[in-house]
Amino acid sequence: MVMAAKRNPTEEEDARLAAVRNAGRGTVLILLLLLALLQFGSGSSAAEVRPADALQRRALAELRDFSGWLEDNDARGYVGEVGWPDNRDHGDADEWNALAETWFRQADNDRLWVSGWATGEWWGASYKLAMYENEERGNDGVDSVNSQADVFERHPGNGVNRGVTVNGGEFGSPIDKRTSRFSNESPGIYNTRYHYDRVGTFEFLADRGVGHVRIPFRWERLQPELGGPLAQTEVQRLEGVIDRAAANDLPVILDMHNYGAYYLSDGDLGVRRAIGSQQVSVGDFADVWRRISQRFDNNNGVVAYALMAEPFNMPSAGRRSPAEVWEQASQAAVTAIRDQGDDKLVSVSGYGWDAIQVFTKLHPGAWIDDEADNLLYEVHHYWDGDHSGDYRKSYANESDKARNQGW
Repeated sequence: MVMAAKRNPTEEEDARLAAVRNAGRGTVLILLLLLALLQFGSGSSAAEVRPADALQRRALAELRDFSGWLEDNDARGYVGEVGWPDNRDHGDADEWNALAETWFRQADNDRLWVSGWATGEWWGASYKLAMYENEERGNDGVDSVNSQADVFERHPGNGVNRGVTVNGGEFGSPIDKRTSRFSNESPGIYNTRYHYDRVGTFEFLADRGVGHVRIPFRWERLQPELGGPLAQTEVQRLEGVIDRAAANDLPVILDMHNYGAYYLSDGDLGVRRAIGSQQVSVGDFADVWRRISQRFDNNNGVVAYALMAEPFNMPSAGRRSPAEVWEQASQAAVTAIRDQGDDKLVSVSGYGWDAIQVFTKLHPGAWIDDEADNLLYEVHHYWDGDHSGDYRKSYANESDKARNQGW
């Protein structure tokens, strides 16, 4: 599964909850309750949310499969990325937004945390997945809306559990290349290859009613030597963006955006070394999260840690499959955080690009033992046929494909 096209356009190396209220007594109030149930549902099955076409049927079936897994495992869930196009290319934004409206009604019923993909002042105006963008380039952050924002803002959840990813901190870095000029020793120049958004973005998002911001960062920049201390300059940059968000009452989800690996310098190049390899151990991954926890546990601007975005291409180990290696690694990271006395919310991704389509297949049951009992299992959900977020085809073509697949 290729997951690059929704990513950083500046890279040179990569193409890149509200419960239904008691209606009380009386016929009118009973009718109001029935209408509310039809619109918002009352439980995870939420059969009242009815898809209108094949593509909607497939997307909702995928979401319900994940929500059913959560219910079976007495767990909570988080869609760390969901994105769809403000489709200038095909003129079918209304169709995509109708699917999004149906999807969010289901997510509301299932009381899921959701971070929309995406926004950030470095996304160009042509990036069709940007819910919010910087249209007036002289402003100090995001300042305008695309059509997706209308749907998103109609579904505020319980407040904090609805937010958006503010990209930039992961820019200028590879996704799945074997080698790269990027590495722990060559992480790129700040404000040239990557950055964290200025205050205007967070003022604008707060005014729009956004409940949280998910802030991606790269492991290599934060910890340039495996097992070593965090880089103070990079920590201060993260603290700065957290402060800018907190000043606008926007809690931050810190998102390690590394795809299950670390680019370790080898001569002039960085080589992708997966977690669980000889070069980057499960212990290394636990160590960095122990250090992050030590630094950010008392930072009230941070509401959650997202351990790893889209882990994939990790090794097997003995009888452990790659997915089971990821389960071991994520458990080690959660244990390291809790051993610090840190009980912040932790989001644990599914193996295989975080793809909702494979989550229940790769993870038959919940795997994290969390003494704080403050955990989310994370998936990402894109609705195009290859689930990449490219959205190269029109809505009509994608719906035809879903119909041909039996939906």
